[in-house]
Amino acid sequence: MLDKLFAYLSAAHHKIESIEADRWYLLVDSVPLLRALSDPAQQKLKELVERFLADKKFFGGDGLEPDLEMALRVSALACLPVLNLGYHWLDDIREVGIYPEAFLVHHEEQDEFGVVHEGYEPLSGEAWEHGTLVLSWPDVLHSGLMTDGHNVVVHEIAHVLDARNGAFNGFPPLPKGMDATGWTRAFSNAFEGLNQQLDSGVEPQIDDYAATSPAEFFAVTSEYHFERPDILQNAFPEVAAQLEMFYGRSGSDSGF
Repeated sequence: MLDKLFAYLSAAHHKIESIEADRWYLLVDSVPLLRALSDPAQQKLKELVERFLADKKFFGGDGLEPDLEMALRVSALACLPVLNLGYHWLDDIREVGIYPEAFLVHHEEQDEFGVVHEGYEPLSGEAWEHGTLVLSWPDVLHSGLMTDGHNVVVHEIAHVLDARNGAFNGFPPLPKGMDATGWTRAFSNAFEGLNQQLDSGVEPQIDDYAATSPAEFFAVTSEYHFERPDILQNAFPEVAAQLEMFYGRSGSDSGF
């Protein structure tokens, strides 16, 4: 159960001034998404990761004891979305919990008749409003492979960025120069189009979890922006263009 997470069975708070070069290169070489970055982007990411490790708390649940390698991998994937935006976008994160497998979260949901349904749902990641990220380690290991568009860390960081406008609604604060009308039009049309595809029985090109809500659509398409921008471009080119303006261009030709 998730409440076991807060027993803090093994808290790991790494206070380090710098990451050893060999350790950093080993991490970058093991994650295709990081390896694809330009050299300047990799160096900038390293600096952000050092800050993240210094001021965020890492803890384990259900007997897992996070080590520095775990914290490094999570930190690198968490900082990647803010390379262009700036580290301050992660200020609301206070701690990161790592679970050895999908964890159970208690949810209550009211249907259209006013009946409240309770139950436990297995999740691979979740971002909470009070500054805690909870992640499944197997899903973290699957992130950054640039294969199927899945990246649980980017997904949850997207929720953190989204919430900086005061709500999880798929509309984060936009950097200077971006047009709110263009963002709204691109995302609203794509979200509606995805749901229409599902209603008509058409298999979508991206994970259908994106159709759950505008917030989840933003988080899922953020995953594709970094992991498989080619799929996102084919599925929703206007959304791909907006995310490139928001996050910056991903990959070895990045302008970060």
